[in-house]
Amino acid sequence: MFATRFKSVCIESFGLHMPEHKTSSLEIEERLAGLYEKLKVPFGTLEKLSGVRNRGFFAEEDSPSVIATAAARSAMDDIGFDREEVKAVFNCSVTRDYFEPATALLVHRNLEFDERTMAMDITNACIGFSNGMFMLANLIESGVIKAGLLTSGENLGPITKATLAEMNSRDDIERDELLKLMPTFTLGSGAVAMVMCHESIATRGHKYLGACARSASQFNELCIGNGDFCYLQKIGLNPVMTTDSPVLMASASKLGARVWEDTQELLGWTVDSVDKIFCHQVGKQVNRAFYAPQGLPIEKEY
Repeated sequence: MFATRFKSVCIESFGLHMPEHKTSSLEIEERLAGLYEKLKVPFGTLEKLSGVRNRGFFAEEDSPSVIATAAARSAMDDIGFDREEVKAVFNCSVTRDYFEPATALLVHRNLEFDERTMAMDITNACIGFSNGMFMLANLIESGVIKAGLLTSGENLGPITKATLAEMNSRDDIERDELLKLMPTFTLGSGAVAMVMCHESIATRGHKYLGACARSASQFNELCIGNGDFCYLQKIGLNPVMTTDSPVLMASASKLGARVWEDTQELLGWTVDSVDKIFCHQVGKQVNRAFYAPQGLPIEKEY
């Protein structure tokens, strides 16, 4: 078990930036009409299995750093202390502008931080942002800095477009491969940012109590993206993601149950201590698989 409590770390503010354009699951399925008819897949299957009716997409040319910067400005505008206290910028998104420089460095430039504020990327698929919270909290708790900014800007329109093109360009896709490609169509775009700080300068007092983590790396092959999405798209290569959903859900729910036990031990919590639960995924099947093994009531889900 990897678990740590924090005594002096607070969440000061957060910001969101969401795309205006929405694409429905039915619109995506209509673009796969030929494949659906060939494999006798009923229209409406994507929404029925995932629970996702719509997802937002930014324009293809909107880079992750620009998207993240918009959310970051919102978070920075809402802090109650001098921005000079912010001495770290961590970008935690899946999609990045380039392999290098770090996307965090571009956000740093856009917000005109001076060179005494460090910048770096923390990437770890879907859980990069929570990893970033942990890393930033450690810097604050240990007294290295008083405050820091986390950002994450995702533009997943390109991978959706590339996957549709891949599927429509081939006549050899069978049902098993279709099921591995379909989870890509649950993805959407958006950006979030958060400012964390030491309680001595906090104006909101929302404590970050602690974190638990486990890494079941033996399951690394269950969801694979074949490249850095935004960069590959810019040079004309198609990024594609494949997911073995049934095994992924079963494995993740069991791991989650073990982490929930760790969390109860670390924080002294019980099921009754929790008012709201924010699940990693939104899919109906995923959530059913997640809550039951952990003994958590699904009615507390946000």
